[in-house]
Amino acid sequence: MKSPTPKIAPAGSMAAEDEESVQQSNVEPEALDSEPTPDFLFGWQLHLTTFGICLGLFLVNMEVTIVSTSSLAIVNDLQSYDKLGWILTGYLITYTGFIIPWAKSSDVFGRKTCIISSLIIFIIFSGGCAAAQTINQLIICRVFQGLGAAGGFALVLLFIHGMVPKRKYPLYGSFTAATISIANLAGPLVGGALSEPRTWRWVFLLNVPAGAVAVIALTVAVPQGFPYHLKRASQPPEMSDIKSYLLPRIRRLDLFGAMILVAAALLLTTGLLEGGVQWEWNSAQSILLLTVSGLLWFAFFWWERLVTMKINWPQEPMFPWRFVRNRQLMGVLLSSLLNGLPFYIVVILIPQRLETVNGESPIASGIKLLSYTLVAAVGGIIANAMVVTIRIAPIYIMWFFAALNTIGTGLLANIPSTTTISPQMYGYAAIAGLGIGGTWSIAILYIAFVVEERDIGTGSGALVEFRILGGALGLAITAAIMENYLWRHLPSIVTPEQLRILLRNTAFINTLPLDVRSAVLKVFADGYTLQVKIAAGISALQLLTIGMIWKSPQVLVAGKGISADE
Repeated sequence: MKSPTPKIAPAGSMAAEDEESVQQSNVEPEALDSEPTPDFLFGWQLHLTTFGICLGLFLVNMEVTIVSTSSLAIVNDLQSYDKLGWILTGYLITYTGFIIPWAKSSDVFGRKTCIISSLIIFIIFSGGCAAAQTINQLIICRVFQGLGAAGGFALVLLFIHGMVPKRKYPLYGSFTAATISIANLAGPLVGGALSEPRTWRWVFLLNVPAGAVAVIALTVAVPQGFPYHLKRASQPPEMSDIKSYLLPRIRRLDLFGAMILVAAALLLTTGLLEGGVQWEWNSAQSILLLTVSGLLWFAFFWWERLVTMKINWPQEPMFPWRFVRNRQLMGVLLSSLLNGLPFYIVVILIPQRLETVNGESPIASGIKLLSYTLVAAVGGIIANAMVVTIRIAPIYIMWFFAALNTIGTGLLANIPSTTTISPQMYGYAAIAGLGIGGTWSIAILYIAFVVEERDIGTGSGALVEFRILGGALGLAITAAIMENYLWRHLPSIVTPEQLRILLRNTAFINTLPLDVRSAVLKVFADGYTLQVKIAAGISALQLLTIGMIWKSPQVLVAGKGISADE
């Protein structure tokens, strides 16, 4: 018999943990009981807040995919094709490293303050990217741009959990999934339209006025103290002076953990991007970078366990150790990681292949990418609709869409390495896009049902962080593979001087003799095919991680609310 329940206690939750588990957390048991429920938004405040967070979410996500069609124009203009990977991953590294710190900061300083601050940082360094005169200046600004974008992404999910009751999560999950997908759709088109030496700076400059609109909307609509504004409105202000107000709150932030995470991701990405290019894989530089990165990843999890266990420490862990013990949550997070790898690989790779090998213009390649990005948006909407209308556990829907992603990406790997576009590519990309969008939207929905109420903020941040980390690692791995593939196969076709110029500006291909040009394009096409094969293998692994979410009874979201499948 099926009966409604207000909350399904996940494995590893407070309902299932013993008293020792409570003592291991940094939150006193009394504090857990006294945490107020959110005061939901209604009317114009709800609608304007929804507009503001969706606009912010749109901008920070479009900034990832907008470079898929504009990156070649940027690096060719700055004579730095060999630094292409850094334009993409420099943004994603800080995007990855600061998602959870922003989420935790919102618990300390308030969600309104943090989301507005993050968007302001994003706006300022977007302007810096537009003004960059060298590739190094651009990369530095991209790094700080990603720091602001991290807050714009993570805090949107937190806002939803405080804006509306749980029964409306699927609806607003559809809004966020659609916004992300539309951003992924618009990015390549806008980037393609602006991919000229004199116009590519607008790729970044457009964020300034649009971001200002989002900041104004949130400033006006979001109440102070959101989401507990009504319950705390009558309380006296806590801030007697800046020092007494800020210092206790800053001490709660796990800044050391954040620094370890960013350093580990940065060294790993550097080792992957530069290994075999700037230095050999077996060189002291490669071994040192990858070894230190591995030690830092170990130190990060050791530190997070220590912070979680110490009840007398003021820091609140970025990644509570109870997350590691929660199998369902780890299944959702690992699924998100493996969802990000193939998505960012494909959304960047297809335009580059079309422009380099097939001679398509940036705007044409952006239009052709719609078969992937547009269908991904549709997949997210369909998946959420299935969850709320069909009485079936979301895990089965998630498996279905993950299988579509694997099949579609695998078929893309079989496209012939020729200078003509295979018509089958569009159908294969649509299958993969449908799967990637549907799987990601279900992962967003799951967070509220596999963590405790106190961990929704951190869990939401971790979900996004794992996906972006997957994207950063995927792009670093495939960029390194492509660079090494070109270095191994092009020297037998072109002269050393031609190779040096070619790896700084791919437009040089068009100046080569016809027979040499054909051979070079074949090498590029084979390199892109190798990248897609890697994406297909990673997609298949997602089917296994989804299995970790299995539980009895299963989570159900249908019609009148949340229920357990007895």
